[in-house]
Amino acid sequence: MNPFDQNILSFFNQFAQASYIFDFSVLLFSTNKLLKGGVLILLFWWAWFKSSPNQSLGQRNLTATLIGCLIATLLARLLAFVLPFRDRPIYEAGLDFELPYGVSANNLESWSSFPSDHAVLFFTLSTGIFLVSRTVGTIALIYTTVFIGLPRVYLGMHYPTDIIAGAFLGSVIAVLFNASSIVTKTAEYVIKLLQTKPEIVYPVLIMVTYQIVDMFENSRIILTFIYKLSAALLS
Repeated sequence: MNPFDQNILSFFNQFAQASYIFDFSVLLFSTNKLLKGGVLILLFWWAWFKSSPNQSLGQRNLTATLIGCLIATLLARLLAFVLPFRDRPIYEAGLDFELPYGVSANNLESWSSFPSDHAVLFFTLSTGIFLVSRTVGTIALIYTTVFIGLPRVYLGMHYPTDIIAGAFLGSVIAVLFNASSIVTKTAEYVIKLLQTKPEIVYPVLIMVTYQIVDMFENSRIILTFIYKLSAALLS
């Protein structure tokens, strides 16, 4: 483990088990999906409906960001599989990590720590919001850093470099997807379709944003089931 990660983790870990209220509050923010993606999706729809001379352009960019969020999630999982496996801080023997109150060390052994899929997904979303509205986007970026990124470091679920790498990757994805002519043309088509078929497009957008709150967990469960079922039928 590099000194940068070790020093930051050691600093945060000195506060572990100092307060039941603090530890369980941090745990709540880290595990409750409504307090993670739910808040950011509220900010997303705030930016979507915020009146401005360039509202249509903003909605196009936000649609491009939603596409970026899907790719960001896939890329984060792919990197976690192909890159060398990295244990979570709570399993790092040399760190002598003190578990905060309420934290269980029994459910993340098989999940590589690098990069943080939380950071990749939610920094893609918050950066995309920032590209449309500096005010709303700044709130989103601060919220993502303080209430999504840092709690996962404090609880020993990620190293600081996992969060930093995820934040960088997510931000780059948001910028690239908002600059890509292919993605923006697709988003423009969605916006045009929104004018004629709002009863179709808005439910789809709402479902996509719901899946972002869920971190596509239920989508992954369904796809895994379909894959296993297909494999069983073809075997």
